[in-house]
Amino acid sequence: MNEDKLAPFLGTWILDAEESDFEQGDPPKSATLKIDDNFGMAVFTMNQVDADGEITNDTFEAMPDGPEVKLGKSGLVDAMRLVFQGDRKLVSEARRGGLTLMKAERELSDDGGTLTITQTVHLVDVASFTNITVYRKAQ
Repeated sequence: MNEDKLAPFLGTWILDAEESDFEQGDPPKSATLKIDDNFGMAVFTMNQVDADGEITNDTFEAMPDGPEVKLGKSGLVDAMRLVFQGDRKLVSEARRGGLTLMKAERELSDDGGTLTITQTVHLVDVASFTNITVYRKAQ
């Protein structure tokens, strides 16, 4: 069942920097997001070239609507969870000590061709920042 809900999110997405809004950090020169289904696990692969030309690649995976996943490699967060909110929104929360430090809400457009990601980072005792990135589905 979750595979059916995940299907519209699958594929390669290309950043539309002009439609995006960054409160924190500079917008990248370019970015892609690839979402794959690995036997029910959602696999996210992000590649970006920042304003200075530095390339960053990152991958994470989680089971939609599954249990919270404990993370070992990051010192910033220790767990992550991924949940569906309706049929058009897939939300991940990165947590440390039970507190949500980062939340990414991925919302599909009605036609399935645009993925808008609202990512909020909470810096404890400092502030919260929200970046809204708009991705177009690659053909």
